Amino acid sequence: MQEVVLRCSNITKTYRDGAAETPVLKGVTLEVRQGEQLAIVGSSGSGKSTLLHILGTLDTPCGGEVWLGEEELFSLDAARQAQVRNLELGFIYQFHHLLPEFSALENVAMPALIAGTRRKQAMEKAQELLEKVGLGHRGKHAPSELSGGERQRVAIARALINQPRVVLADEPTGNLDAVSGEAVYQLIRDLASQLGIAFVVVTHDNQLAARMDRRVRMHDGLIVPDEASA
Repeated sequence: MQEVVLRCSNITKTYRDGAAETPVLKGVTLEVRQGEQLAIVGSSGSGKSTLLHILGTLDTPCGGEVWLGEEELFSLDAARQAQVRNLELGFIYQFHHLLPEFSALENVAMPALIAGTRRKQAMEKAQELLEKVGLGHRGKHAPSELSGGERQRVAIARALINQPRVVLADEPTGNLDAVSGEAVYQLIRDLASQLGIAFVVVTHDNQLAARMDRRVRMHDGLIVPDEASA
């Protein structure tokens, strides 16, 4: 059995607006193993995107712990957290968030450049990843010159540039047609297998979720039994 690379324990999150309190997570515990494809499903407002943001240190829990390997992420200082996000976690969003003024190749290379990789080496690695996602011939194109599916594949390549342990994906097929969505799923499956990277995918796409290694369901801020995988 593969080792646990990411785990959280008893995560709670409450948003406060003056005297009003809205509990969003009510004690979530979860483990993710190396190379695993995990889908988190649930209705809007169930807490799944908030959980994903906390796993990536993009939001802070009110209680509980998040461990990446041997490090508890919320005991780290801001500089080390930023380093973890850059080097050990990858992020894919529903809206790809590519930088419009840079080419596809430059967008993919950006996290490596931020990490201090030499430009030549970063560009070579970015080109390799573009070829892996089927876009080796599109590296010089701006995001505006790419289709929605192509942009999402560029975003996947960007998430992989620093060879993270875990990729966190929030609705990665949410804006795509069926054909492009299938291509994104195939990429996730193949890359998880080839590179040993775990993928944690929040999705409303039941077909995508059903094809992942494992799925968990969230309801009202908790992980509940998932009837579809029972």
